Amino acid sequence: MNTEFLPGPTHWHRHEFPRPLDAWMDRMRLLRLRSEAWRAVRAQSRRWARTEREIAHLSLHTLRDIGAPEGLIGQRRWQDEHESVYRDLRLNMYS
Repeated sequence: MNTEFLPGPTHWHRHEFPRPLDAWMDRMRLLRLRSEAWRAVRAQSRRWARTEREIAHLSLHTLRDIGAPEGLIGQRRWQDEHESVYRDLRLNMYS
């Protein structure tokens, strides 16, 4: 069970003045925890995006060596074919 998001104890024994301060501190603590959770999710998504970018630069041979799924290998093969066709078209255009 995760007790990190449970509210703190209610301070009934305290005087009237500190109670609003305690409520405010509880709200600030909740905002901080939400902010930390949001930053963790954002950092994870950025790591995934960086990993995908790095994988996109790997050669077809390297993808086969690391045991990448066939879909990724096929996508890389398709990209290589289209890049070579585009490069040939550009070379023929200027010659």
